[in-house]
Amino acid sequence: MALAAALFALPVAYWVHVTSDEARLLRLLPDEIPAKKELNAFAMARGRSAFARRCARCHGSAGEPDTLHGVPDLRDHDWLYGSGRIGEIERVILYGIRSGNSKGWNLASMPAFGTAHPYSRYAIPSLTPRELADVTEYVYSFQHPDADSGAAVRGRQVFEGQSRGLCWDCHGGLGTGDASIGAPNLRDSTWLFGDGSRRSIHASIAYGRAGICPAWIGKLSPVTIVALAVYTNSLWHNTSDNAERADRK
Repeated sequence: MALAAALFALPVAYWVHVTSDEARLLRLLPDEIPAKKELNAFAMARGRSAFARRCARCHGSAGEPDTLHGVPDLRDHDWLYGSGRIGEIERVILYGIRSGNSKGWNLASMPAFGTAHPYSRYAIPSLTPRELADVTEYVYSFQHPDADSGAAVRGRQVFEGQSRGLCWDCHGGLGTGDASIGAPNLRDSTWLFGDGSRRSIHASIAYGRAGICPAWIGKLSPVTIVALAVYTNSLWHNTSDNAERADRK
Protein backbone atom coordinates (compact mmCIF):
# COMPACT_ATOMS: atom_id res chain seq x y z
CA MET A 1 0.00 0.00 0.00
CA ALA A 2 2.81 2.36 0.91
CA LEU A 3 4.62 1.48 -2.32
CA ALA A 4 1.51 2.22 -4.38
CA ALA A 5 1.13 5.58 -2.65
CA ALA A 6 4.76 6.42 -3.37
CA LEU A 7 4.42 5.51 -7.05
CA PHE A 8 1.29 7.64 -7.31
CA ALA A 9 2.96 10.61 -5.58
CA LEU A 10 5.88 10.70 -8.03
CA PRO A 11 3.93 11.60 -11.20
CA VAL A 12 1.72 14.01 -9.22
CA ALA A 13 4.79 15.87 -7.94
CA TYR A 14 6.23 15.87 -11.46
CA TRP A 15 3.14 17.40 -13.06
CA VAL A 16 2.84 20.00 -10.31
CA HIS A 17 6.42 21.03 -11.09
CA VAL A 18 5.84 21.19 -14.85
CA THR A 19 2.59 23.10 -14.44
CA SER A 20 4.41 25.61 -12.26
CA ASP A 21 7.08 26.10 -14.93
CA GLU A 22 4.43 26.50 -17.60
CA ALA A 23 2.62 29.14 -15.57
CA ARG A 24 5.84 31.06 -14.94
CA LEU A 25 6.70 30.91 -18.64
CA LEU A 26 3.37 32.42 -19.63
CA ARG A 27 3.51 35.15 -17.00
CA LEU A 28 6.74 36.61 -18.36
CA LEU A 29 7.19 38.69 -21.48
CA PRO A 30 8.82 36.37 -24.03
CA ASP A 31 11.99 38.46 -24.29
CA GLU A 32 12.52 38.23 -20.52
CA ILE A 33 12.77 34.43 -20.48
CA PRO A 34 16.49 33.96 -21.42
CA ALA A 35 17.50 35.92 -18.33
CA LYS A 36 15.80 33.33 -16.10
CA LYS A 37 18.29 30.45 -16.18
CA GLU A 38 16.11 27.55 -15.02
CA LEU A 39 13.02 28.72 -16.88
CA ASN A 40 15.04 29.26 -20.04
CA ALA A 41 16.37 25.71 -19.78
CA PHE A 42 12.80 24.43 -19.48
CA ALA A 43 11.72 26.46 -22.53
CA MET A 44 14.75 25.39 -24.56
CA ALA A 45 14.14 21.69 -23.91
CA ARG A 46 10.47 21.95 -24.81
CA GLY A 47 11.13 24.19 -27.79
CA ARG A 48 13.87 21.94 -29.17
CA SER A 49 11.55 18.94 -29.03
CA ALA A 50 8.68 20.82 -30.68
CA PHE A 51 11.00 22.19 -33.39
CA ALA A 52 12.14 18.69 -34.28
CA ARG A 53 8.54 17.46 -34.52
CA ARG A 54 6.84 20.45 -36.12
CA CYS A 55 9.37 22.72 -37.84
CA ALA A 56 12.31 20.60 -39.00
CA ARG A 57 10.43 19.35 -42.07
CA CYS A 58 10.90 22.79 -43.65
CA HIS A 59 13.63 24.42 -41.56
CA GLY A 60 15.90 21.42 -41.12
CA SER A 61 17.20 20.13 -37.82
CA ALA A 62 19.17 23.30 -37.03
CA GLY A 63 17.28 26.07 -38.83
CA GLU A 64 19.35 25.91 -42.00
CA PRO A 65 18.12 27.63 -45.20
CA ASP A 66 16.63 26.17 -48.35
CA THR A 67 16.90 28.78 -51.09
CA LEU A 68 15.16 26.52 -53.59
CA HIS A 69 11.91 26.72 -51.61
CA GLY A 70 12.42 30.09 -49.91
CA VAL A 71 13.07 28.74 -46.42
CA PRO A 72 15.05 31.34 -44.43
CA ASP A 73 18.24 30.77 -42.48
CA LEU A 74 17.16 30.98 -38.83
CA ARG A 75 20.78 31.08 -37.68
CA ASP A 76 21.80 34.48 -39.06
CA HIS A 77 20.99 38.12 -38.26
CA ASP A 78 18.95 38.65 -41.41
CA TRP A 79 15.26 38.67 -40.46
CA LEU A 80 12.59 39.21 -43.08
CA TYR A 81 10.03 40.11 -40.41
CA GLY A 82 11.17 42.12 -37.40
CA SER A 83 14.60 41.85 -35.82
CA GLY A 84 14.67 38.34 -34.34
CA ARG A 85 13.23 39.20 -30.93
CA ILE A 86 11.45 36.34 -29.16
CA GLY A 87 8.15 38.25 -29.10
CA GLU A 88 8.33 38.80 -32.87
CA ILE A 89 9.12 35.14 -33.51
CA GLU A 90 6.23 34.13 -31.27
CA ARG A 91 3.86 36.22 -33.41
CA VAL A 92 5.01 34.47 -36.59
CA ILE A 93 4.57 31.05 -34.98
CA LEU A 94 1.12 32.00 -33.68
CA TYR A 95 -0.36 33.53 -36.80
CA GLY A 96 1.95 32.53 -39.65
CA ILE A 97 2.90 34.19 -42.91
CA ARG A 98 0.27 34.18 -45.67
CA SER A 99 -1.35 31.40 -43.66
CA GLY A 100 -4.94 32.56 -44.07
CA ASN A 101 -5.08 33.73 -40.47
CA SER A 102 -6.36 37.31 -40.25
CA LYS A 103 -3.52 38.25 -37.87
CA GLY A 104 -0.77 36.69 -39.95
CA TRP A 105 1.84 38.63 -41.91
CA ASN A 106 0.40 39.20 -45.36
CA LEU A 107 1.36 42.72 -46.40
CA ALA A 108 4.00 42.08 -49.05
CA SER A 109 4.02 39.49 -51.81
CA MET A 110 6.35 39.74 -54.79
CA PRO A 111 4.32 40.35 -57.98
CA ALA A 112 4.94 38.19 -61.04
CA PHE A 113 5.88 40.99 -63.43
CA GLY A 114 6.50 38.63 -66.33
CA THR A 115 2.89 37.42 -66.40
CA ALA A 116 -0.30 38.94 -67.79
CA HIS A 117 -1.74 39.61 -64.32
CA PRO A 118 1.19 40.25 -61.96
CA TYR A 119 -0.74 40.82 -58.73
CA SER A 120 -3.93 39.31 -57.35
CA ARG A 121 -4.96 42.15 -55.02
CA TYR A 122 -5.13 44.94 -57.56
CA ALA A 123 -4.13 45.65 -61.12
CA ILE A 124 -0.54 46.57 -61.90
CA PRO A 125 1.09 46.50 -65.33
CA SER A 126 3.37 43.72 -66.50
CA LEU A 127 6.93 44.50 -67.49
CA THR A 128 8.30 43.92 -70.97
CA PRO A 129 11.14 41.42 -71.49
CA ARG A 130 13.52 44.37 -71.87
CA GLU A 131 12.31 45.96 -68.65
CA LEU A 132 12.62 42.66 -66.80
CA ALA A 133 16.20 42.27 -68.01
CA ASP A 134 17.07 45.84 -67.07
CA VAL A 135 15.64 45.79 -63.55
CA THR A 136 17.33 42.41 -63.04
CA GLU A 137 20.63 44.02 -63.98
CA TYR A 138 19.98 46.92 -61.60
CA VAL A 139 19.38 44.60 -58.64
CA TYR A 140 22.34 42.45 -59.71
CA SER A 141 24.54 45.58 -59.70
CA PHE A 142 24.05 46.01 -55.94
CA GLN A 143 26.51 43.18 -55.34
CA HIS A 144 28.37 42.81 -58.62
CA PRO A 145 30.67 45.45 -60.16
CA ASP A 146 30.62 43.57 -63.49
CA ALA A 147 26.96 44.53 -64.10
CA ASP A 148 26.07 46.21 -67.39
CA SER A 149 25.96 49.88 -66.35
CA GLY A 150 23.67 50.95 -69.20
CA ALA A 151 21.09 48.27 -68.42
CA ALA A 152 21.38 49.03 -64.70
CA VAL A 153 20.60 52.71 -65.31
CA ARG A 154 17.49 51.78 -67.28
CA GLY A 155 16.58 49.22 -64.62
CA ARG A 156 16.81 51.85 -61.91
CA GLN A 157 14.20 53.89 -63.75
CA VAL A 158 11.88 50.87 -63.69
CA PHE A 159 12.68 50.20 -60.03
CA GLU A 160 11.85 53.79 -59.08
CA GLY A 161 8.95 54.10 -61.52
CA GLN A 162 5.71 55.71 -60.42
CA SER A 163 3.43 53.89 -62.85
CA ARG A 164 5.44 50.78 -63.79
CA GLY A 165 7.68 48.63 -61.63
CA LEU A 166 6.95 50.35 -58.32
CA CYS A 167 9.67 48.23 -56.69
CA TRP A 168 10.53 51.05 -54.28
CA ASP A 169 7.08 50.80 -52.72
CA CYS A 170 8.08 47.65 -50.81
CA HIS A 171 11.87 47.50 -51.09
CA GLY A 172 12.48 51.20 -50.43
CA GLY A 173 14.12 53.72 -52.69
CA LEU A 174 17.57 52.27 -52.01
CA GLY A 175 16.47 48.64 -52.14
CA THR A 176 17.21 48.05 -48.44
CA GLY A 177 13.82 46.46 -47.73
CA ASP A 178 11.28 46.87 -44.96
CA ALA A 179 11.16 44.36 -42.09
CA SER A 180 7.80 45.71 -40.92
CA ILE A 181 6.09 44.16 -43.96
CA GLY A 182 8.52 41.40 -44.93
CA ALA A 183 10.19 43.06 -47.92
CA PRO A 184 13.79 41.80 -48.17
CA ASN A 185 16.94 43.87 -48.35
CA LEU A 186 18.22 43.55 -51.91
CA ARG A 187 21.60 45.07 -51.14
CA ASP A 188 23.03 42.39 -48.85
CA SER A 189 24.31 38.92 -49.70
CA THR A 190 21.44 37.01 -48.06
CA TRP A 191 18.93 35.55 -50.50
CA LEU A 192 15.66 33.91 -49.51
CA PHE A 193 15.23 32.45 -53.00
CA GLY A 194 18.12 31.57 -55.25
CA ASP A 195 21.74 32.65 -55.09
CA GLY A 196 21.75 36.27 -56.25
CA SER A 197 22.65 35.36 -59.82
CA ARG A 198 21.00 37.11 -62.75
CA ARG A 199 18.98 33.98 -63.42
CA SER A 200 17.54 33.71 -59.90
CA ILE A 201 16.86 37.47 -59.62
CA HIS A 202 15.06 37.41 -62.97
CA ALA A 203 12.96 34.42 -61.88
CA SER A 204 11.79 36.24 -58.74
CA ILE A 205 10.85 39.39 -60.65
CA ALA A 206 9.19 37.59 -63.54
CA TYR A 207 7.26 34.91 -61.66
CA GLY A 208 6.82 36.33 -58.15
CA ARG A 209 7.39 35.01 -54.65
CA ALA A 210 4.97 34.40 -51.78
CA GLY A 211 6.25 31.93 -49.21
CA ILE A 212 3.97 30.50 -46.55
CA CYS A 213 4.49 29.68 -42.87
CA PRO A 214 1.54 27.97 -41.13
CA ALA A 215 -0.27 29.43 -38.14
CA TRP A 216 0.11 27.23 -35.06
CA ILE A 217 -2.41 28.95 -32.83
CA GLY A 218 -5.01 26.40 -31.76
CA LYS A 219 -2.75 23.55 -32.89
CA LEU A 220 -0.01 23.88 -30.28
CA SER A 221 -0.37 24.94 -26.65
CA PRO A 222 0.55 28.52 -25.71
CA VAL A 223 3.46 27.18 -23.65
CA THR A 224 4.84 25.19 -26.59
CA ILE A 225 4.56 28.22 -28.88
CA VAL A 226 6.49 30.41 -26.44
CA ALA A 227 9.08 27.65 -26.01
CA LEU A 228 9.46 27.35 -29.77
CA ALA A 229 10.05 31.11 -30.01
CA VAL A 230 12.71 30.93 -27.30
CA TYR A 231 14.46 28.02 -29.02
CA THR A 232 14.31 29.64 -32.48
CA ASN A 233 15.74 32.87 -31.10
CA SER A 234 18.62 30.88 -29.61
CA LEU A 235 19.59 29.53 -33.03
CA TRP A 236 20.76 32.91 -34.29
CA HIS A 237 21.70 34.30 -30.88
CA ASN A 238 24.08 31.46 -30.07
CA THR A 239 25.53 31.56 -33.57
CA SER A 240 26.22 35.29 -33.28
CA ASP A 241 27.81 34.81 -29.84
CA ASN A 242 30.12 32.16 -31.30
CA ALA A 243 31.03 34.42 -34.22
CA GLU A 244 31.84 37.30 -31.87
CA ARG A 245 34.08 35.08 -29.77
CA ALA A 246 35.85 33.85 -32.91
CA ASP A 247 36.40 37.45 -34.05
CA ARG A 248 38.06 38.28 -30.74
CA LYS A 249 40.59 35.46 -31.05
